[in-house]
Amino acid sequence: MKILVPVDGSEQSIKALEYAINLLKLTNPKSNHSQDKGSGEVIIVNVLPHFHIPLGFEKPMKSIKTGNTIPLSEYIAEMNEMLKTEWAEKLSEIKDKFADSGVLVQTQLLEGSHSSRAIADSIVEFSTQVQADLIVVGNVGLGGISKIKALGSVSRNLVETSHRPVLVVH
Repeated sequence: MKILVPVDGSEQSIKALEYAINLLKLTNPKSNHSQDKGSGEVIIVNVLPHFHIPLGFEKPMKSIKTGNTIPLSEYIAEMNEMLKTEWAEKLSEIKDKFADSGVLVQTQLLEGSHSSRAIADSIVEFSTQVQADLIVVGNVGLGGISKIKALGSVSRNLVETSHRPVLVVH
């Protein structure tokens, strides 16, 4: 079984990841780190926001890397690259936490948008590409307030648009 777990760093997304790994342990008690067809696999995915600038809105900014004055478009490119590097490290740390779980854990960064619909669409498209059997997602992410909402916008959009089963962890 191949399970896709979107992670945004929220407590609920980590809870969903733990649930997915435990689910695989229950369904594949003899699973190991091999990629045999019988063993389970979890793919942790994060959709990176991609910052854009409106046309004609170029202004000078201080570089994050050098401190020199650069065009806004270069500054945005630095921010996007910095986010990508930070999330690659975070996903690696999360993966390492589950190295002894007996479940094959992989990670993937996807480029996306700030829109919850676009994030969900990226996850759904990727789940089709990797032929995931199940998507396990936390009920709310960093943007949701669990005492007010039962489902965050990304979780809701995943449930509404995915052609694959979606398990929402509360």
